[in-house]
Amino acid sequence: MLLGMGDTFMLGSYSDYAVGAVGVVNQLMNMVFLLFGIVTTGTSVLCSRYLGMKEHQNVKEIIGVSLVFNMVFSSIMSALLFFYAPELIDMMGLRPELRDYAISYMRIVGSFAWVQALSLTVSAILRSLQRPKFPMVAIFVVNIVNIIGNYMLIFGHGPFPALGVEGAAISTVFSRLISLTIVFICLKKIVVKDLHLSDALPFRWDKLKEVLNIGLPGAGEMISYDLSQITVTYFINLISNEALIARTYLINIVLVGYLFTFAVSQSCTIMVGFLVGEERVNAAHKLCLYCSKRAIQVSVTMGIIIACACPWIIEIFTDNPIIISIVVTTVWIDIILEIGRALNMIVIGALRAAGDYVFPVAFGAISVWGVATGMSWVWGIYCGLGLAGIWMAFSADENIRGWVMLHRWNRKFREGTLKIK
Repeated sequence: MLLGMGDTFMLGSYSDYAVGAVGVVNQLMNMVFLLFGIVTTGTSVLCSRYLGMKEHQNVKEIIGVSLVFNMVFSSIMSALLFFYAPELIDMMGLRPELRDYAISYMRIVGSFAWVQALSLTVSAILRSLQRPKFPMVAIFVVNIVNIIGNYMLIFGHGPFPALGVEGAAISTVFSRLISLTIVFICLKKIVVKDLHLSDALPFRWDKLKEVLNIGLPGAGEMISYDLSQITVTYFINLISNEALIARTYLINIVLVGYLFTFAVSQSCTIMVGFLVGEERVNAAHKLCLYCSKRAIQVSVTMGIIIACACPWIIEIFTDNPIIISIVVTTVWIDIILEIGRALNMIVIGALRAAGDYVFPVAFGAISVWGVATGMSWVWGIYCGLGLAGIWMAFSADENIRGWVMLHRWNRKFREGTLKIK
């Protein structure tokens, strides 16, 4: 979070147009990173499983296959992002004053997408092997390096020229290279010292099949959601440059509000999985409801605090009165959105932990495209409510999905089907 907020804050001092352009590129890059996450998710689950079974050779083979596959796949994606950057940006319909910024940023960051793919994979492996502190140290170092790099390269301090958006992109790539170096050294020198190329080659297609069988279903919902967000970003671009820039600022501001929910949802998912596995269904049910209640309370409280402080917070990023007005208005709607987001994060995680994979993905796709995307067009574009109308659509989607998932969770408990098959 700090990495993205640092880029936004420092680019905001350089140009609002740069912030809007980088926000659009990051939306596209997030979609690419989700594709890398298909392998990352499966790798994490299988490493944990084989670790528990004390099958060390299988752990090494899963690691080797995942790294080789993601390296090849991400290298192809990096080449595509570099050579087809103008075409991808033009698909979003960016105006000339944002287009050049976006193409420059995408070509630099996109051509090194393979770095982020490997970094995400190795970090997930370390967490699954019960070494979460190593990725945490890496990201701490990266934040410091990125802030220093942005300061020197965006504004031209020290021996470097002022490179603007290109400077931010170079700083981001350099920071990610450092992160990859740190986590890979930790993996090879500390955690799995006997990891060799022979564990990956000849390539084990059977191991890749295991990884994809787990990773593909888990990534389905997130890919659908991110495609919807890319479509809505296109809608926002139709409104105005100011609306597009305001969206980037708003996302960075409200991120703080659901950090607690994000953390609790991960813990709740793990604990519900253990409890259901031990057939302590009543405890699992109560835990999910308790976490949901607390997450809503904290999220709404944080949302109100952020909304009240927003007029002062947004002035840190920009002095454009139109952008400030859009953000200050829309942030109040986000309070309602956080109720649904809290329910979705907690309850969907619990349903997955209890073996219910299909329904959250299927209903999520219907709601995301039917409500979030469809009503964004109706309220934001057709009715002329702008970004506020689009946030209303997001709020409706999150709350519909959240309460439907809660109803399913309660119904499965009452019917006695809350168990891993």
